[in-house]
Amino acid sequence: MENAQTGGQGRSQPVEAEAARRPGPDGKFTTTVNGTAVEFGDAQPKGERILDKAGFGPAGDFVLIQLMPKGTRSIGLDETVDLTAPGTEAFRAFESDRIFRFTLDDHGFEWGVRKIAEPELRIIGRVRDDEVIILDRDDNDVELKPGDELDLGEAGTEHLHTEKRLITVFFENNPREIPRGTYTTEQLKSLFGGQQGYVLEVINEEGNLTELKPGKKLRVKDGMRFFEQVPCGGSS
Repeated sequence: MENAQTGGQGRSQPVEAEAARRPGPDGKFTTTVNGTAVEFGDAQPKGERILDKAGFGPAGDFVLIQLMPKGTRSIGLDETVDLTAPGTEAFRAFESDRIFRFTLDDHGFEWGVRKIAEPELRIIGRVRDDEVIILDRDDNDVELKPGDELDLGEAGTEHLHTEKRLITVFFENNPREIPRGTYTTEQLKSLFGGQQGYVLEVINEEGNLTELKPGKKLRVKDGMRFFEQVPCGGSS
């Protein structure tokens, strides 16, 4: 973790392949800090100036975060921000002396407080409504719900990715679009409209048909293929 006053110094301003920002009719550049519009006559203010102008002082008590099209980054107090560059439209200020890091879809993010709510993640990560945010775990990935908070204070950098809210699976080779998640065997049978008395099977990672036992829970992934069979391996 970096100190807010030095974390951003020495890094070049990322510039997106977009048209340069232009000042308004009054010759001033407008940006927002925590949603409040702030105007600058100087197109290259320092981080300390941005915080002071937005009413966050003393500036040394705050962390300034720039929201970019893909990712976020901390701005040091002595670091110059070029307001003519795309991606300088919005900032966040936090009363904090630490910077926390995470990745989302392989893009780096920096944040000013230990916890971040799922709705805020959606905003800064530009996550679409038809997507869900997944916290990567070796044993079992975790889907973040609207009421969840991600704790960035644990050891290491948290890694997240997005997935489609609805996934396509196949039942008897016919595509079915269902919500992603974990299902019991009985729930899948009901969802697919399987025949009474038949067993449900899934093609496993080795390419073999595996029977789903009663009560078994399965995390369903996009592209999975399911079949139903009469008991004892008979054909349906």
